[in-house]
Amino acid sequence: MTYNKTTMVRFLLRSLWRGFILLIGISLVLGAITMFPYMHAQLPVFVIFLLIYIFFAYAGIPALIRLLRIFIKPNRIPLYVTTRDGWPSDPVNIALIVNDKAHLIRAMNNAGWHTADPLTIKNGFLELLSIIFNTSYPKAPLSHLYLFNRPQDVGFEISTNNNQSARTRHHVRFWRLEEPPLDHGDTLHLRHYTFWAKKLEHLLFGKKEMWVGAATEETYAVAIQWRTGQLTHGGSHESDKERDFIITSLRKSQGISRIHVSQPGKALRFRGQQIRTFYVTNGSIKIARIRPAK
Repeated sequence: MTYNKTTMVRFLLRSLWRGFILLIGISLVLGAITMFPYMHAQLPVFVIFLLIYIFFAYAGIPALIRLLRIFIKPNRIPLYVTTRDGWPSDPVNIALIVNDKAHLIRAMNNAGWHTADPLTIKNGFLELLSIIFNTSYPKAPLSHLYLFNRPQDVGFEISTNNNQSARTRHHVRFWRLEEPPLDHGDTLHLRHYTFWAKKLEHLLFGKKEMWVGAATEETYAVAIQWRTGQLTHGGSHESDKERDFIITSLRKSQGISRIHVSQPGKALRFRGQQIRTFYVTNGSIKIARIRPAK
């Protein structure tokens, strides 16, 4: 196989980076092993391993990933939203045309969806209690995922268990499609906006807003993020079914005036956050035009 100079340089830099990350990882492991005899004399083994896990999953590995993102910037077609560190999470599969944010929230609430509470320390703790003890919290916060280089503007959910807890739920995040300021300097936002504007702008006329969404169903309470080892919800890989569930709920509440479907692109299959979760979508986006409020 013949490589040009650019390909060889990229391969060399990628190999050096992987070696650097491996070296840091080995150093962290050796450091933990070195500390183990001292910690073992002071703490139970379970507590030691718990502390080591928390350090690696919530501090060490995320720090290495963020360091990686300083040198390697994601450059992708925004067909899915990402975690804070730029890794793929949920597919973008729905868009709603509304008057404004209040119109969007009213339509979703009328269709039986709860507006998710903001993600704060207090609300996050209440969500954790809801998951552990299976207690009611139908408006539990959603973790931040990113599109247009920012976290979601609003999220909605419907619990799928009898206790209305945060263990399992339908959920969707929405981002308002808005053009970045001319002097913003945010190339990622501009690239994402340009892609979706070209794909959807022919459907916008009058004083309407387009809200782009990523919908998936969380089918079990606990899973492990395969890149960091952090705990998260476990989700269904059939994201198109979740999108269609939202459309059906809006139809039942008579909230939709018309449905548009973008031309299906190439079928998309990619690995989500959780171990053993691969999202599969036909590449199409369903766009619902929401009826004006009466």
